[in-house]
Amino acid sequence: MKRKMVILGAALTVASLGAAHAGQIDPELQRKMQQNPNGQFEVVVRFRLTQKEKGRQLFQALRKQLRDALRTIEPLTGAARGQANRTAQQALQYAELWLDQSIVLKTSPAIIRTLAILPNVDRIFENFEVRLARPLSATGAAAPTGNPWYLQKIGAQQAWAAGFRGQNVRIGHLDTGIDPNSPEYKGKILSFAEFDDNGNRVANAQARDTQQHGTHTAGLLVGNTVGVAPNARLLSALVLPNGSGTFAQVIAGMQWVLDPDNNSATDDGADVVSMSLGLQGTYDEFVQPTRNMIDAGVIAVFAVGNFGPNAGTTASPGNIPEAIGVGATDQNNQVASFSSRGPVNWTSVISGTFVKPDVVAPGVEITSSFPGGGYGSLSGTSQAAPITAGAVAVMLSARPGSSVDTIKNALYTSATNLGASGKDNTSGYGLVNLPGALAKLGAAAQPAPQPQPTPQPTPQPTPQPTPQPQPTPTPQPQPTPQPQPTPQPTPQPTPQPTPQPQPTPQPQPTPTPQPARKPTLLLVDDDQGFGADVTAALRDILRANATSPLRWDVQTQGPVPLAQLQRAEVVIWAAGESYENTISAQDQNTLRQYLQGGGKLIVTGQDVGFDIGDSDFYRNVLKATFVADSSTTTNVVSSGFIGSRRYVLNAPGSQQNQFYPDVIDANSGATLAATYNTQAVSAQSVRTDPNAQRARVKAAQGGRVRALSASDAGAIVLNDAGRYRTVTMGFGLEGLDPTNRDILVKALFAWLLR
Repeated sequence: MKRKMVILGAALTVASLGAAHAGQIDPELQRKMQQNPNGQFEVVVRFRLTQKEKGRQLFQALRKQLRDALRTIEPLTGAARGQANRTAQQALQYAELWLDQSIVLKTSPAIIRTLAILPNVDRIFENFEVRLARPLSATGAAAPTGNPWYLQKIGAQQAWAAGFRGQNVRIGHLDTGIDPNSPEYKGKILSFAEFDDNGNRVANAQARDTQQHGTHTAGLLVGNTVGVAPNARLLSALVLPNGSGTFAQVIAGMQWVLDPDNNSATDDGADVVSMSLGLQGTYDEFVQPTRNMIDAGVIAVFAVGNFGPNAGTTASPGNIPEAIGVGATDQNNQVASFSSRGPVNWTSVISGTFVKPDVVAPGVEITSSFPGGGYGSLSGTSQAAPITAGAVAVMLSARPGSSVDTIKNALYTSATNLGASGKDNTSGYGLVNLPGALAKLGAAAQPAPQPQPTPQPTPQPTPQPTPQPQPTPTPQPQPTPQPQPTPQPTPQPTPQPTPQPQPTPQPQPTPTPQPARKPTLLLVDDDQGFGADVTAALRDILRANATSPLRWDVQTQGPVPLAQLQRAEVVIWAAGESYENTISAQDQNTLRQYLQGGGKLIVTGQDVGFDIGDSDFYRNVLKATFVADSSTTTNVVSSGFIGSRRYVLNAPGSQQNQFYPDVIDANSGATLAATYNTQAVSAQSVRTDPNAQRARVKAAQGGRVRALSASDAGAIVLNDAGRYRTVTMGFGLEGLDPTNRDILVKALFAWLLR
């Protein structure tokens, strides 16, 4: 984008501007002021504020901090001081964008430059135009008979049958307006507001649609026959009259739907916000208000744009990492050619390359309400976004009070994958699967979702939460040692095997090696938002055993740069419950370079071998062989370099998420440091897998068993390659209880650092 290139050029000339903070003025605005020094410019003045509050308390804090900033403007000199303060106070009077920590004013270049010098002013930029994610086609249509195809695709009727219809959920709707008399949602509009291009609320405005787009998207949200969440209610803001508006207009609408009565003590704002607008490229102006919305506990569902099919064509704010960015599909589950694709390269307030969209939803020839009581068909990510936002509303009606991360995790991990394994830049995690998402929340719908085969609902209804917390894993480890003797489990368990006297972990083990010092550490969280969060599970243990541990989240930050790996003596690559794309080819190549420079690596995750066991990286760099997909036991017995000890997976206090611990073996030059203490392995899961899609993948591949049996089936492989050292684990560290997790981490660090 030309606009971003100008910013780079201006950064090189900041020193010539004559003021320490002159670089806070947007370079494009700077250029226009130089061309027209006597002109008037409508600008957004953003203040440098700090907010630590979360939830609705954030609204009050942002308002207070903004007003305090305006009251305590640092003294300037001469007449400019008084004029700047008067101008700021006038701006506050008519346009206070507290969600953005900014105000809007129309003033001269002299005042703009004066304001830029103030230490609490972060940035000044022009109030720029924002447009619809314009639909690709518009045609009239008859009222739908039965459930429209797009509702069937995402499994909406299954959710309704279970009683989840968006009840008690409020949806923020920012668009071209809304026809209040549509039979699809008449009586479902809680409140309406219109904003002008300065961000001022239009007094006494009556609900209306300046086009047809807003009425169409509103129907997809809460319509009786065309909506995903028919029992939800709308807070509708007209911010794009005739299809376009300004930044101030949009932000004013965003903060209004979050707190319509301007009183944070009353809980009357939106739970989820749907926006089908934006600009192609990365506009960091949208980042702060979007993050503030999410910090307040509100779920942001934004279209990624209609600029496809080329790569790198997404739009802001849908391409902001924390927002749910939505692409579009057709009736055949093909991603629409117009749907914007990733990757997204952020180089400003956000730094890194990110995969977008996050999910896709139907967006081709979608029939919904038109103004005047009619119906019409539109195509675009503008339609996919409200369909997804409606699905989120249904999820919230099933599990009220769920956090933003909980909803996102359920939505992403249940999506029906449409492309390469894992998340990709065309379809994200895949097609929205509402019954699957409800199952992730422990509120499964009764019938099977449309994109999934029949077996899915069987493990996922009411019984799903039961296996998770029940103490099944604890008794399992006790009988498991009985098959350890080679002949028969009944006669020989007590006298014969060495591990048998170890039912209590303390008596038998030899002292575990302790590291001489705490290493610098990088935790690479590559669980892709799937299942238990490995960062949350490992954070305390790593803080206790490492010096200032760093973290890199592959899902939100993209591939790990070599420079980031090189900051740490030890890298822990944690795949969690991921079973696809656990370590990408690009990341494998970067890890090779890190190791050749003398790095030390721990790979942990129950399906890394299942996923990349055929790769040269796994076989010849890690020096490990993938043997089988599941140990069929929860016992892990270590020996040698890392001490003699018996560990138990899925014990109380652990994440209890080890369903398919990989059976592995050491290649030439490496050492088997722990085994599952069994001589026979099979493809079955250790526990009943509540994830039906994963279970089907495993079954379809026959468990990916490389050998029908394994003598002393391996659990941990140590590889001392001279230049570098690696630890490859067939299970996830999060599968151990905190005490044993700490013991094992200490032992592994001691070996890596010796």
